[in-house]
Amino acid sequence: SSSPQARQSCPRTCRVCAMPRGSAPPPRAPGGVQARQLVERAVGVSRPRLVVFDLDACCWYPEMYMMSTGSPFTVGSNPNELVSRGGERVRLLGEVAEIWGVLHELPELEDTLVGVASRCDVPEWGRECLQKLIVGAKGESMWDIAGGGEFVEIYKSNKQVHFQALQKKTGISFEDMLFFDDDMTNIRSVGKLGVKCVHTPHGVTAECWEKGLGMFEALAA
Repeated sequence: SSSPQARQSCPRTCRVCAMPRGSAPPPRAPGGVQARQLVERAVGVSRPRLVVFDLDACCWYPEMYMMSTGSPFTVGSNPNELVSRGGERVRLLGEVAEIWGVLHELPELEDTLVGVASRCDVPEWGRECLQKLIVGAKGESMWDIAGGGEFVEIYKSNKQVHFQALQKKTGISFEDMLFFDDDMTNIRSVGKLGVKCVHTPHGVTAECWEKGLGMFEALAA
């Protein structure tokens, strides 16, 4: 998500998406293979042991700081969106729902963990959204899939701190982690740890997943 400095320099526009505040989320990237097929390609090849996602402008839109109202959030008519107490909608971007769902459901990926590394401006809103956005076929929320919240790190800090906490919790080496974030500052910082990072200017799309998976396929070649 955007840094405070970026927000100050662009008070009326989402820095990443170049969209007016409060407008609809950016469109999905065109073309590409379905997310389920891309995730299933991880079977039988070298693959990440921990997949970590940023939240604001990466998994969902708008960013929490852009909202004038928040909790309590309720599930909207679309299962991939929530509605704040003031009627503002938070929508999942790209193929986030499909990718999270298949990472959780595919038996061959049962040893691959899912986590969150976020600097969300209102952490309690972010946690509530994770608990209420349903992405699993059996009603599992994003919170459930991220270890029931065990692998959710939401606080203001250099994201290297988030990853150090995740590494300590999971015992997984940085080289076996895959990270998606819309902010290049975070991509560069976390990449210095050895984590494989993918920039997501339009949210986590199937194409972004394919790029991340390709980094692990190259190791197996």
